[in-house]
Order: sequence, then structure tokens, then C-alpha cells
Amino acid sequence: MLAVIPKSNSRIDPQLVMAFRELASCGMIPPGSKPGHSDGWGIVTWIDGVPTYLGREPKDAMTDEKYERACETISSFDHGAPLLVHLRKASVGLKIVANTHPFVSGNWAFAHNGTIRKLNLKKSTDSEWFFHCLLKEFEANNGDMIRAIEEQVRTVHASYHYTSITFNLSNGKETYVYRDCSKNPSYYGMYYTESRDSVVICQEKFFPSDWQVVANGQLLKFDTSGNHETMDIASSILVSP
Repeated sequence: MLAVIPKSNSRIDPQLVMAFRELASCGMIPPGSKPGHSDGWGIVTWIDGVPTYLGREPKDAMTDEKYERACETISSFDHGAPLLVHLRKASVGLKIVANTHPFVSGNWAFAHNGTIRKLNLKKSTDSEWFFHCLLKEFEANNGDMIRAIEEQVRTVHASYHYTSITFNLSNGKETYVYRDCSKNPSYYGMYYTESRDSVVICQEKFFPSDWQVVANGQLLKFDTSGNHETMDIASSILVSP
């Protein structure tokens, strides 16, 4: 997963997103898993406040020409909106467009890494289930997304086994980054770094920089300028990896 938040009067460098796709073939994997994150890719940005796919395919980003074409369109945007990118390694759900991250609903876009088990889903994915539950909590908590995340994380901890509920979530103005894993902490990591033009958040360090670690159980909330606040929302219920 990748999130890029441009700073004021800056554009997102398309070469950054092109470089990210290398992880589709050489990115970290869980122990015993087959190499690669080649089961799909998606890129979302916000145009006039609406989350918009620049591309979304259930294919390998390393070989799909549509990924390259999607990256070419990035330089045309100067509206300051964030960008969410996901390279899928399927664990639940068919390899189809509908199951390819990021997922979009209303003003929100969501990308997740990990598996939430025993949901008995037939068509959708555990990731999409979590996203829609999160939006229901958002409504129930009067538009308080931090409270919604706390409640939905608590529900998963109490009722389901999971490898990770690590995710990126944004409405184009606020971007939430959460890390929460019950195993394989080196794989289910999350890092962020800052340049003159943008803040980059990713699960794997894919270029040299001063990367900062998001601790297990931490939630980061970024604004449109890349400034952020950090909250430890799961310390009392988190299963230590």
C-alpha cells in the first residue's frame, strides 16, 4: 500500500508511483507465501472532491501497460489531492476488478493489507467488509472517523482472528493510516517519510529516505498539507506479535 500527500502548490511525481510497482514482483511476503503482489492494482485520487480511479485492474502491475498509462496521468493533476495505490496479494476473494483495492464509497477510499478470518463471505472480500463496517460506524458516531476506527478495531479484536488490519483511508482531505498486526510484524509494517513536495506512506521502504516507523496499534491522521497527529488507539486490546 502507498499513500502520497502533496504539500501546498506541489504535484505528485509520477515516477514515484512507477517505482512503487517494483514491489509487485520483489516486495516482502509473509513466511511460506509465494513471491509477488501480482493479483491486482489500483490507483485513486480525488477530482473535485470525488474519489476517482486512474486505473484498477486484477492484473500484475509490473506487466500491465495500463499501470504505466495511469501513472502518466498523475502529472496533469495540480489540485493537491492525495493519491492511494495498492498492489494486491489475494488471500480472500476472487481475482476480479470488484475485489481489487482501493475500494471507494461516497467521498472515501480505502486500501487494506491482511486477512480477517471466518467472516463467511461469498462474493466480497474481508477488506471491503471492514471498509463498509467502518463507514457505518462513522455514521453512527456522528462523523467522527477516529471514534469509528476505534470501534471497528475493537469489534475485530473481540470477534475475529486476523493477521493484520493495517490500512490507508482517505476522503481527499484527511488521510488515516493505521497499523495493527497479530503476527509477522516485519511484513505488516508501515512507514512514512517527508520530502520538500510530499509525504509518502508505505508498508515497505522502496527508496532511500529518512523513514519513520508507525508502531503497532498507532493511528496517524494527516491533513492536506502533510501535517499529522499520532494516536495509540489499540494499546489496551492489541495482541502483541
